[in-house]
Amino acid sequence: MSDTARPSTAPDSASSSRRGQTLVEFALVLPMLLVLLLGIADFGRVFASGITMEALARDAAEAASQEYLQQRRAAAGPPGAAAYAAVHARAQEVACEEAERLPNRTVSAGSCTMPVIGSCIHDEWGNHCSAPSASVPAACSTMATWPPSLANQPGGLPYVQLNACYQFTTIINLTDLRLPLGWSLSLGDIWLQRERVFTVADY
Repeated sequence: MSDTARPSTAPDSASSSRRGQTLVEFALVLPMLLVLLLGIADFGRVFASGITMEALARDAAEAASQEYLQQRRAAAGPPGAAAYAAVHARAQEVACEEAERLPNRTVSAGSCTMPVIGSCIHDEWGNHCSAPSASVPAACSTMATWPPSLANQPGGLPYVQLNACYQFTTIINLTDLRLPLGWSLSLGDIWLQRERVFTVADY
């Protein structure tokens, strides 16, 4: 009767142990990888929203200054309340159109409530500011005090000022996420604010 050697199971158990260790390590690293990847995606989104806000403020201020120029040329004397209202309406219209590319733009009664938009006209007859398009959130520091204080433009030329404040919401909304080594990370709302001035140089 011959003895037959049993095959060793040591290699199989070592392989299973390595696979189990790999799965545990992957499970530990996966949340941080997801946060990193979504953070990169959010960075691209917030960068694109910042460009949109820049164009919004610039184009709306320019359009309002052109409207002011037309209203001033049409008026025999100082522009009346209707003329200033038309300038503010034009600023709001252009800004709201530009904001169409923003993810969470909201419109109510034909006016943008997000982003919050406000415009002012400064000329030799004083400061003429519209009410903001919505209630101003506390995070909108550039619009915290409205109407803003407007200084005289160099050369005494009239100008239009446009302020806009937009709430960008990240994909992952986490507040004070605790990471290893005592690090922390906050992902949540980012407020993008723009203020632009456009001089009316010819009238």
